[in-house]
Amino acid sequence: MTDPIPGAIVTPDDLLEIIDSELPPESLQAFINMAAILTSRLDFSACGGAEATYEIQKLLAAHFLTMYERTLKSENVGGEWSASYAIQDGEGLRSSLYGQMALVLDCTGKLAATGQKRAVIKTYGYYQARGLLDVLEWGDWNA
Repeated sequence: MTDPIPGAIVTPDDLLEIIDSELPPESLQAFINMAAILTSRLDFSACGGAEATYEIQKLLAAHFLTMYERTLKSENVGGEWSASYAIQDGEGLRSSLYGQMALVLDCTGKLAATGQKRAVIKTYGYYQARGLLDVLEWGDWNA
């Protein structure tokens, strides 16, 4: 069972007000906890304070749930089979309607900046690495 973490202000019932899910409340809490971790790192006081934080956290939890469940938005249209999902083209929070709404409520723009490139990992081939090692002072590393 997943317990609420400190900072989780949304409940599973709150989440079910904006999105349908067959998951049990303890499973929904996992998505709420992810949203709480993200919102705890940001200050939304300029956007409406606690009310804005609550709404953004609820939308983020719905976004994470959408990524997990691929929430069905519509089904049978005009007697023919058709299905569309609440997942959009885009990266990160732009990939769901809920994430897009959370971005709109964030007047600071910091939510959009989360997940941006922070580190670069470079790989070197054998001969490139040999040249790099020749440049390093090997004695300092073995001290």
